[in-house]
Amino acid sequence: MNFLEKLECLMDRYGLNKRTLSQNSDIPYTTIDGWYKKGYEGLKLTTLRKLADYFNTAIDYWVVDDITDPNYGKAFGFTLEYAEMDHIQKYRVLDEHGKEMVDSVLDIEARRCEEILARRQAEEAAAVGYDLPGPAENLIEIRFYPQTASAGYGEWLDDMDSYTIQVPDTPTTRRADFCLKVSGDSMEPRYFDGDLVFVKEQEDVEVGEYGIWIVDGYAYLKKRGEDKLISINPDYDDIEQGEDVRCVGKVIGKM
Repeated sequence: MNFLEKLECLMDRYGLNKRTLSQNSDIPYTTIDGWYKKGYEGLKLTTLRKLADYFNTAIDYWVVDDITDPNYGKAFGFTLEYAEMDHIQKYRVLDEHGKEMVDSVLDIEARRCEEILARRQAEEAAAVGYDLPGPAENLIEIRFYPQTASAGYGEWLDDMDSYTIQVPDTPTTRRADFCLKVSGDSMEPRYFDGDLVFVKEQEDVEVGEYGIWIVDGYAYLKKRGEDKLISINPDYDDIEQGEDVRCVGKVIGKM
């Protein structure tokens, strides 16, 4: 499948046209229209990143014709390189004996390389008088609300009980004030049911940004419009902004 075939497939899946894709992904309409009229050679990396972020895919999905699965390379905290697919395909044709042999070699070599890396890191840390952090220090604590932020019809948030959870230490999680899970599909394909979103507390967000709003006691994850809160999924209505609509933060990332 080429780039346009993949784009058409995902646009059809989510009920999008060129205009709505432009509005939701922040890619200019003229750029999208130009792919159909003039071709898509010379695609900018920034544009590919916007497409990958919006449709929740790997960038490789758009640039490698042989990759036809939008879910390619997606796993929690893990990215699969395209070149590694060849190894996986070979592994799948092995019988049980062959897989046991490969697994044994992988385990031995992985331990050897981990030991070499650990020694090298310890030597470098000792050279500068730095205490090497252990695995536990790669996590930080963040406030978590067990109530969900609906990407659908809303979740009740009168009782704002929260507790702390540990998440990977990244620039995004360090900036976030709290996190909560997404419920529903009104913000697909950018945010999916079950996504953990990280939120920076603030009273409003700019037009085109994503935030968490409280509407009549219910929490919603929506995109800020000029005078309404936008649902990306066309199956859901937008929410008109009024005095009873309150922003509690900007969504700055997800997991």
